[in-house]
Amino acid sequence: MLKLKNNHIKDDQTSQIVSWGHWFTLFNIFVVIVLGSQYLLIADWPRTFMGRFYAIISAIGHFSFLTFIAYLILLFPLSFFIHSSRWQRIIATVIATIGISLLLIDIEVFSHFRMHLNLSIWQLFTSDKTSFLNSAFILIPFILLIEILFAIWSWKKLRSLSKRKRYARPVVIGFILCFVSSHLIHIWADANFYRPITMQRSSLPLSYPLTARHFLERYGFIAENDYRNRTIQEGNPFAIAIEYPLARISFDEQQNKKNVLIINIDGWNNQLLANNMPWLKEFANQNTNFTNHYATSSQAYLNNFSLFYGLDPNYYNSILAGHKTSVLFDTVTKQHYNIGLFSADGFSEPLYRYALLSNFSIPNGKKQTNKLTTDYWMAWHDEQNKLENHAPLFSVIQYSFATKNKKIPMVELEAEAKKLDQYLESLIAYLKLSNAYENTIIIITGSNDLKIDEAKKLVQRNTENSFNREVLKVPLIISWPGREIKQISTITSQTDILRTLMQDAFKVTTPAQQYSQGRNLFNESTREWILAGSENQIAALYDYKTVVIDAYGRSKIYDLNGKQLKDEKISLPIFLQIVTENRRFIVVDN
Repeated sequence: MLKLKNNHIKDDQTSQIVSWGHWFTLFNIFVVIVLGSQYLLIADWPRTFMGRFYAIISAIGHFSFLTFIAYLILLFPLSFFIHSSRWQRIIATVIATIGISLLLIDIEVFSHFRMHLNLSIWQLFTSDKTSFLNSAFILIPFILLIEILFAIWSWKKLRSLSKRKRYARPVVIGFILCFVSSHLIHIWADANFYRPITMQRSSLPLSYPLTARHFLERYGFIAENDYRNRTIQEGNPFAIAIEYPLARISFDEQQNKKNVLIINIDGWNNQLLANNMPWLKEFANQNTNFTNHYATSSQAYLNNFSLFYGLDPNYYNSILAGHKTSVLFDTVTKQHYNIGLFSADGFSEPLYRYALLSNFSIPNGKKQTNKLTTDYWMAWHDEQNKLENHAPLFSVIQYSFATKNKKIPMVELEAEAKKLDQYLESLIAYLKLSNAYENTIIIITGSNDLKIDEAKKLVQRNTENSFNREVLKVPLIISWPGREIKQISTITSQTDILRTLMQDAFKVTTPAQQYSQGRNLFNESTREWILAGSENQIAALYDYKTVVIDAYGRSKIYDLNGKQLKDEKISLPIFLQIVTENRRFIVVDN
């Protein structure tokens, strides 16, 4: 007797399972879109119609695509191997529950840190007992229950649902159109630096919007190298939007305002001060000398950013892309100071031209000697003194050592330092002769972005970011009328300078947490760590180690010499502490 297999029955059952899978996937697409819409509420809501339109269609297109791909990879192949509808439904509900649970956890992580869930963050949160993600885990049983109920109901109603395919078809076409059009719109926005769209790049999990810069350059739609030049000038177009300051700056009116002079030296370090600048070394001993002061970056432009904004370098691109001025210059302007700005490199860095000094008319950057820069400042100061009842003076002098792209002998750098020592001596002597010294707050600091070849005795500007403690340590000397002469060995940061000026010189009453990450320099209470960083990393400088966290939440720990400690892992409390402090000014709509 022959036993014949009825393949028709199996094919019909497979067809039913596949059909059910389509409806189950469509249901979960709607669930994921509804839950995923929270990202639009957490992230900064664009102010333009085009930005909002893109936000909506990208969320719809992205989450529908992710859900369908999950079905296509995980469930669809099983339809041809598992012929039991019950087991197919069980597997589908488990996969859907896990996927939606991960989405909820990611929403929770993103709402606090503007990071998405990855293996590093998952290991971090699961390694410590914490209630941080409890709200997401509590919902898992309810998600499973909803998935089971829909799976059972849709299987029973499969025949009637199949008759309504014509209603589902336009919805699916709509999802496809949203997905395709969102990527096309992002290509246009990326090529045209349209920030309301490009800043949303990291808003959704597993999102990689298309760009076509090389294609557009090749066929002449955009000028070659135009994009790279604009990125240098205006910052990363994908930079997250920030709110700076967090509150309106208010201050007490004062009768006797002191003049303020900030002297900032690029390519400077403690070794040059100690060995080649005897007058300034003595000046430091006669005033307030901060002997444990650290830059926020080994890159001069990032450290200068922290000096004038009071923020760590991670905010640089957001400030530059948003063309945001500093609260320091806004306050000085509102208090009617006469402002004088002098630079050996003509303030040529994008930081000055497109953000910090964007409200000022600045001539084209022209390099000049440190001596000429000093002479120009003296001439300006002399003109101000000749005015009757002139306003208080706020001035910045930007000096520079060495060149960016050229190696020079160490002896040449030392000679430059000795000359600058003489210029500073003449500058202070001029202030004393003009009777302005006793009414002028003088701040002298700088950035150590020098790379020294000890063997060849050559030096050049360092283009790599380093968190080596010796590289980050820079001088800070303050002459403040009325304050006692002392050395302060408490650890201080470049972000502290802005807060100190705002509170003690300009009498700002707004809480400092609303505009700065620093502390008051004259508050000598100890602190566990200070912030440093780069454009895409944050670093916490502890007494015995340096913790570095990148934009994805991945962390590395180094000793004081910059050697990675591979066996040491970051703890959750430290991670939360560092990232929470770093994310304070990021726009989050709740």
